Amino acid sequence: MQPVKSSDPAVAWKLIAYFALIMIGAAILTPPLFWAGKSFATSFSSAGSEASGILNWLTDALTRADFSRYFNRAVLIVAVALIYPLIRWAGFDRSLFPSWAPLSNGARQCLLGFLLAAGFLLLLGWVLVSTGAYKMKPHPNWVSIGAPLFAAVSVGFIEEFSFRGALLGLFLKSLGRTKALLWGTFIFAIVHFLKPPETFLLPSESVTWTSGFALIGQIFVGFSNLNFILAEFLTLFAVGWILAQGRMITGRLWLSVGLHAGWVFGLKYFSALTLSSRALKQGDLLPWIGLNLKVGLAPLVVVLFTGWLVLRLSQSKDQVNLAEDKIRLQEAKRSET
Repeated sequence: MQPVKSSDPAVAWKLIAYFALIMIGAAILTPPLFWAGKSFATSFSSAGSEASGILNWLTDALTRADFSRYFNRAVLIVAVALIYPLIRWAGFDRSLFPSWAPLSNGARQCLLGFLLAAGFLLLLGWVLVSTGAYKMKPHPNWVSIGAPLFAAVSVGFIEEFSFRGALLGLFLKSLGRTKALLWGTFIFAIVHFLKPPETFLLPSESVTWTSGFALIGQIFVGFSNLNFILAEFLTLFAVGWILAQGRMITGRLWLSVGLHAGWVFGLKYFSALTLSSRALKQGDLLPWIGLNLKVGLAPLVVVLFTGWLVLRLSQSKDQVNLAEDKIRLQEAKRSET
């Protein structure tokens, strides 16, 4: 059941305030998050632990990540953390969230979205490896799926509950369907898109408490690069739009969680197995192909096709279920008479 529109003329200002607080909060949070991450990675590595799997993956990721990467994570942390205060400020109630569904039906939707999203994205990756845009690592660990799967499931549930659950529910209640989908998709895309240009490098020893604010100024440089916008923002917008449509068509979050988790898994797993070519690193293949499978017009086409297919299959299945429910209801009424 979708929320009923309730006009709120101040919602635009609340959204602007929400966006501004995300930027300020991320600028403040990034330096301590950066120092904490590097400290943890250094301590764990120096301890010489024999642990494997997710903990080693996390240590390696924290070690390799630069300041910009930490800023991206800070943006997501602040965006998710502020969603609950935002919906309380704008008027929170249970109707913001989709209705619950039986686990069996939801699991089928989730699995469908996951398999098709991950499958088509990895198929694109295989094509790009075949063309030489990427190359396999010397000794790829094909069975190491634990870390990508953990990241996929975590991101899928947390972000879908936040963006397509609470935030989109708030917009549906305040703005109506079309504007809600546009605003919800735009905020999802812009939150994931906010990052400085690839040429921006900040050495670890140069990070200070004000480095987050300095980085914000560099972020908007990317908006002047048409290839940069075509390569990534459009793909992120398409992902957000499809995930929102998944909630609208099914009335629940299961399908969106599955799609989101599948794309994250495909992206992480492919990145763990491959290396970028020199042409990719230099940006010669933009806007068609970027440094990972979420950047470029080629991933955009795959995302759009996946979304079209999954939503079509889900819509057809929901229509069949609705028809069966109506038949059962009619039979129940006839038996009563």
